[in-house]
Amino acid sequence: MILNFELSEYKIKWLKQCLVLVLGVSLLSCGFKLRGAYELPAAMQVTYIDQQQANADLLRALKIALQASDIKITNIKTDDAAVLKLYKEIKDKRTVSVDSQGRAREYTLSYALSFSVIARQYKFEIAPQTVRIERDFIFDPEDVLGNSRGESQLYEEMQQDLVRLLLLRLQSKA
Repeated sequence: MILNFELSEYKIKWLKQCLVLVLGVSLLSCGFKLRGAYELPAAMQVTYIDQQQANADLLRALKIALQASDIKITNIKTDDAAVLKLYKEIKDKRTVSVDSQGRAREYTLSYALSFSVIARQYKFEIAPQTVRIERDFIFDPEDVLGNSRGESQLYEEMQQDLVRLLLLRLQSKA
């Protein structure tokens, strides 16, 4: 017995819509959220970033991430704005292993950022703390230029991870 299934264009469209609906409901029910959207403390809805030595790329990435989380960044320090203070940004490179000729073969790169938050009007405060990331980097003495590019790319990735860690710390105080 041969079954003959003829699906009209209308039925195919209806099945596709049902499939999208089922997938959407299942994603919502499992707690799925788009990456980059954090639920930050209400006291930080308007935030002034006070940086002493943070580099421009880190600051730009942090502002973009805060704005993606519906935080308004202000350039003027006001009484109703929370102050996110960035104290120190530290990049460090430590030799982990050397080859038989005494040349470095592996490094550990570390990237740290110290910060605090205070919102006097809301009596909200996060004490100074540091987020730190470490990554291992294998050095090829034959490819110095490639190593330099690889190291700077690794620092850029670490910077994005550092911003995410900072936002997760802030979210934990919400």
